Amino acid sequence: MKKWKIGDKVKFLNEKGGGTITAIKNDYEVIVQLPDGMEIPYASNELIPDNKNIIINPNASSLQETNLVDNKVIYLAIESNTPKVKDASEYYVYLYNLSDYFFYYTYSLGKNNTYQCVAHGLIQSFEKQRIKTLSSTLIKDIDTHQIQIILYQDRLYTPQSPLFETIKLNERSFQPSLFVSHPDFQRPVYIVILKDNFAISNSDIVSSRSPQNIRVHISDEDLMKINQLKEKHLQKPSTHQKSITRKYQDEVVLDLHIEELVENPGNLSPHQKLQIQLDIFEKELHNAIASNVKKITIIHGVGNGRLKYEIREYLKTVDEVKSVEDAPYKHYGFGATVVYIK
Repeated sequence: MKKWKIGDKVKFLNEKGGGTITAIKNDYEVIVQLPDGMEIPYASNELIPDNKNIIINPNASSLQETNLVDNKVIYLAIESNTPKVKDASEYYVYLYNLSDYFFYYTYSLGKNNTYQCVAHGLIQSFEKQRIKTLSSTLIKDIDTHQIQIILYQDRLYTPQSPLFETIKLNERSFQPSLFVSHPDFQRPVYIVILKDNFAISNSDIVSSRSPQNIRVHISDEDLMKINQLKEKHLQKPSTHQKSITRKYQDEVVLDLHIEELVENPGNLSPHQKLQIQLDIFEKELHNAIASNVKKITIIHGVGNGRLKYEIREYLKTVDEVKSVEDAPYKHYGFGATVVYIK
């Protein structure tokens, strides 16, 4: 159950209307102030967030509301890692599902019509999920973000068309003026609405190759320059990865120390090392799940804690994961995580 706080704007789940939470009575009931000033008690589990109807105004400093159409919207949010966007060195990518649908997604990055899937998983109804961290360097190396979504519910429901969005972004898309404040994010975010119309019939399905299904945020001149660039594979390190042959059993130990993964790791930047470690972690995790492995010990070391953080954030997106805990200290110190698979 979502934990509400005073000041949250909400809509009623099973009837029209909504308001602002002015008091928390207990874990199951809150006080909602209606637009006319009247306050009423309401069950916590019969409320949904009222931060739908997002418009993006380059001159605005916050998200604003338009006329209410329905209570459902799905959008992509890219959050700066600093309060001032111009100083950002990284950006956090979120999928925000303000609907009563579940969906499976893939999130890919591309250049010159070549794509690499960097995140995939399941998003629950009314859930915000961080799916990827993008460095400033990576943003310069790519020009396209591609998202595919299949929606469903766990009860009788109205089927929705699959969602296929190709979003063209470049450095100019990350201008501070294009970022806005949002009550559910600590820092400024760049918003792309993916779906806000859930009353779609089969005749409304648009081919993924149709021009109207591709959003272009850069000029034709920029596109021409990009197409003239020499093809560059995403995140390809200037060294060779070691061949890993693994026999999967009920329990697997995965050592992510960079010297165990590549030859000549000294030739790599910290970002390249991290990307290699995360790529191998994701690949080996899903191979182990497919092989019915029940316990995986991931040796990530201590370092600055970044690798451990990224691993644990990703594990939150994997439906097959049963639980995650620190590995026994006497065997691994603080440098390992144990994952139990369902």
